[in-house]
Amino acid sequence: MKYPCNLIQDLLPLYHDGVCSEESKQAVEQHLSECSVCKDTYTSLSEPSELLPSPQDSERERKKAASFRAVKKRILKIQIFVGVSVFVIVAVLSMFLVGFMKTSEQVISYEDNISVLMTDDGLIGRLQGNQANYLKLKRVDVENGDVTNAYLFFYLSGTKWDSLVTSDAVFSEYTLCPTDKGATQIDCVFYYTGDYTGMETMNESELQTIIDTSILLWEP
Repeated sequence: MKYPCNLIQDLLPLYHDGVCSEESKQAVEQHLSECSVCKDTYTSLSEPSELLPSPQDSERERKKAASFRAVKKRILKIQIFVGVSVFVIVAVLSMFLVGFMKTSEQVISYEDNISVLMTDDGLIGRLQGNQANYLKLKRVDVENGDVTNAYLFFYLSGTKWDSLVTSDAVFSEYTLCPTDKGATQIDCVFYYTGDYTGMETMNESELQTIIDTSILLWEP
């Protein structure tokens, strides 16, 4: 008996899987031997599907995805480590720099920021926009005939930090010579940042060299 193609094609999946009856099997085989169209249909059933991945491919893709996640996680950890390391290095360097500036003593240069005035308490030095930690002071009395001239030399020193952070509106004052120590006897006050060694024994001409390199801040 000859069966139509649509019936045979309905039986092909069962025939392919080997679950059809013996009678159906014989009918399909006889039909396939005579019908090239149904034979091609059966051949396509026997070919592996390219649309569905094999178990091996699925496992390989799973491992690739897991590996990618691991690499991504490792890169994120490295980025975090680098960021934290940079922050710590910058913080340490900043603290070191601030510490260095706070302990680095330097002579304060005269830039119209230092003045001297006579008050009831004596001669006062005034510093603008900075803080001084050290005052170097030297009084030199020079006899010139019957006249004795009294000169006062001084300089101030402070830290680089104070110079950086102190506002120009801030003033600090320093006593150069109190009234009870002969402030009224001083003839001139100079700001001198050089060597003070042996100044008290200099004569008028030797002292003039010092005066020429000093800044006159006050005279009566």
